[in-house]
Amino acid sequence: MKKGKIIVPITIIAVIVLLVFSSGVLAGRNPFISTSAVSKALGGNWSVQNYYTGNNTMTEILIDSQGDVLVITQYSFPSSSLAQNFFYANSLGNIKQYGSNIISYYSHGLSESLYVLNGGKVYYISYVATASTSMPSISQLLSLIK
Repeated sequence: MKKGKIIVPITIIAVIVLLVFSSGVLAGRNPFISTSAVSKALGGNWSVQNYYTGNNTMTEILIDSQGDVLVITQYSFPSSSLAQNFFYANSLGNIKQYGSNIISYYSHGLSESLYVLNGGKVYYISYVATASTSMPSISQLLSLIK
């Protein structure tokens, strides 16, 4: 067997292993927010497109029958001060108290993004709508992580 025929498969396997361990993996367990909870909060018929888990991070990508996309990422920190540092470093500009949470919210056209600080966790919620749907309210988005 030629040297090149051995190196190519080994290189491909090495790249796959690096991608899996550096960027998170598709989880074998159920997503952290159920599709029924999303459908109840936002309406529509939602399904999980992808679900990833990594180092202290979980990301769920959902899509509904209209083509709307919802991305929810949960960042977990060992202390609330580390969560605060992350939240303020990544805030979207407009920071305010909303109920028991501190939020940073941005909306433009058919997309909206929301960072939520809740104790030792920070949530990032992004919603991209089609032209035929209305945007969910902040309270609807927050109900997804309650």
